[in-house]
Amino acid sequence: MEQDGAAKKLTGQILLNWLTAAADGHGGISSIVKQSASGLTDTYRITMADTTTFDFPVKNGRGITGVSKISTSGLVDTYRITYNDSTNSTFTITNGAKGDKGDNAYVWIRYAAQEPTAASHNFGVLPDNWMGVYSGNSATAPTDWTKYQWFEIKGEKGEKGDAARMTNHSTTYMVSDSGTIVPSGSWQPEIPNVPQGKYLWTRTVLTFNTGSPVTSYSVSRMGLDGTGAVSKVCGKEPNSNGNVELEAENVGALPSAGGLMTGNIVMNSHQIKALGAPTDSADAATKGYVDTALSNAKTIAKTATLTAAGWSASAPYTQSVTVSGLTDTKRAMAYPVYGSNTDINLALKEACGMVSFASRSGSVLTFTCLEDKPTVAIPITVEVYV
Repeated sequence: MEQDGAAKKLTGQILLNWLTAAADGHGGISSIVKQSASGLTDTYRITMADTTTFDFPVKNGRGITGVSKISTSGLVDTYRITYNDSTNSTFTITNGAKGDKGDNAYVWIRYAAQEPTAASHNFGVLPDNWMGVYSGNSATAPTDWTKYQWFEIKGEKGEKGDAARMTNHSTTYMVSDSGTIVPSGSWQPEIPNVPQGKYLWTRTVLTFNTGSPVTSYSVSRMGLDGTGAVSKVCGKEPNSNGNVELEAENVGALPSAGGLMTGNIVMNSHQIKALGAPTDSADAATKGYVDTALSNAKTIAKTATLTAAGWSASAPYTQSVTVSGLTDTKRAMAYPVYGSNTDINLALKEACGMVSFASRSGSVLTFTCLEDKPTVAIPITVEVYV
C-alpha cells in the first residue's frame, strides 16, 4: 500500500485494524470492489452502508485477491481477506442497532366553500370549492384549519359560450359490393351509375362551430331488373340477367322425358291415360291389353290311360303318366272319360273310387290307391291351362 506517495508494508493485521476503523460510524461495509489495475498496483473501493466510499491502492507482491462476507451473527458481520499466496485473515464489523419504530403517518382531507382565513374558516367532510390536505402523525382529523394545506378545486363559473351552429355540410357517394362494410376509396359529389345488385353508399358530413364533424352513412341496393324483389325461387338464385330458370325438379315435378318418381300417387278417382304396351314384367298395362291377353288364354287337353297292369305290386298302389306341355307353373285338371255303355261306366266308376289322390312333378302325374287297386283300365283326360 502507498501512503503519501511512498510504498508501505501492509500486514493483514494492519489492514484489519484500518478496515475496522474506517467502518466505525458508517453502519458497516456494503461492498469492497476492485476498481482498476495499473502495473503492479490495484485500486480497491470500500462502500459503506451509508454510501460513503474509500479508495486505497495495493502494491502487488503479497496482494489481496478478494474480500468477502462469510457469516452474520446478530449485528456482527464476519469478512475474509484472501491473499495471492493462498493465505487469508478475517475481521468483523458491528452494524448499527435497529432504530426505534417511527410514528404512524395519517392523511386527512377536508373541504370548505371558500379559502379558510383567520376570520372565516369553516370546513367539513362534504366536497366543496376548496380542499384541505393534512399529512402528519395525528390519528384523528385536526380541527385547526391551519394544519391543512388548502387548494381551490372548483373554479368560478365561466361565461356562456356561443350557441352551436352548423357551418358546413357535404354529401358524397360511392358504389360498393357490400351493404354492411363502409367502402374505402374516393367519394364523389355526384350520384354514380349503380349496376344491378351493387350497393350505393351515401356519406353525409356535418361541421359545426364547436366539436368534431359528425359523419353518417346510408346504403341502398340496386335491384335486379329494377326490382330486386326476387332473391331465390324454389331454392334457385337468379342468373346474371336477373332471371330464374327452373327445371321440373325445382318445383317438385317430373321432367317431360325420363326421371324418377318416389312416393305414392293418389289419383282421386282419376285415370291414367295413353299407356304404352308393357315390355317388362314390372310395366303397367292398359285395360285393353289385359282383356286381349285373357281372351287369348287357352286350355290344352291331353289324354292318358291308367291300365290295370300298370299299378305297383303292393299298397299303396301307384301309377304315373307323362302329360306333354304340363309344367310346374301351369295348372291342370284330370278326370275319367265315360262312354255310352252302362256296365262299362259302372265298372269305371268303381275303379275311380279306388283312386285316393293324384300328385304332380313337372310333366308327370302320379295316381295313388291306398287300399285296393283297379282291375280295369281308367281312360283320363288332363286339361292343361296355358
